[in-house]
Amino acid sequence: MRLSYFTLLAMLISHTALPQTQSAQTYPVVGVPFDANYFDGGIDRNYGVIVLGGSGGGKADETAARIAAMGYDVLSLAYFDRDRPGTVPQTLELIPLEYFVAPKRWLMDRPTTRDDGVILFGYSKGAELALVLATSDTDYKGLIALAPSHVVWQGNPADLAEIMSSPSSWSRQGQGLPFVPYVSIEERDRLGYSNRHAASLSNEDAVARARIPVADIQAPVLLLSGGADAMWPATNMATEICATMRQTDAAACRHVSFDDGDHLLSNYQDDLYAEVAEFLRMVSSDQQE
Repeated sequence: MRLSYFTLLAMLISHTALPQTQSAQTYPVVGVPFDANYFDGGIDRNYGVIVLGGSGGGKADETAARIAAMGYDVLSLAYFDRDRPGTVPQTLELIPLEYFVAPKRWLMDRPTTRDDGVILFGYSKGAELALVLATSDTDYKGLIALAPSHVVWQGNPADLAEIMSSPSSWSRQGQGLPFVPYVSIEERDRLGYSNRHAASLSNEDAVARARIPVADIQAPVLLLSGGADAMWPATNMATEICATMRQTDAAACRHVSFDDGDHLLSNYQDDLYAEVAEFLRMVSSDQQE
């Protein structure tokens, strides 16, 4: 049975967090212009890590706890929240990139973290966002993107049936970033695709305008994807990201793909976090040399 795009997206929204296996001391961050929980990694002078969740919105606390258990202070940062809007918008539309400066600075200013930068971990829409942020800010010393995108996508409104009229997902200085618009379900079928994102990527002009300039990223990047991703073609998009980055730095990008892995690699959690732990150690050691 073929699941519709909206069914898949609704499933992802209802279950976007990666599983938690260990607990960490957690504190809500108060008196700040952002919405986040802080996880104490218990080891001083590592880089702090900012975790960005996907299209479900809210905070990715389970993922943050898993990384904090490795000895890294972590901010689980919301950038929109379908259920608890307030500090952040309710919909994933025109999220201002300027919003992320304050949490980055807050984490760098912690007495237990390094003050020369942070590491980003994003999955799905959060991976897309992490790549966008790192193209223009050298404070990001490393980037982990699970199920990434090489382009900016159209935003997600409150009513997903209205998605084709949404603006960009992200904005800079009040202007929406160029994005790939979604094709209709009818157009997807006419083009012969089963996946709406894959069909939308056939719009070559939009893809060219919306391509994330990953060659501008001045930090090592780890990409993780599943070949059985039913949400979007993350493996193909990750391959393109690394190919672009390697044109200027052969060691800048590593892509690990699992042929039968799903969107968030739920069937490869141990392998996923082993890769994450090794990457975090590598970034920390390289920056200390």
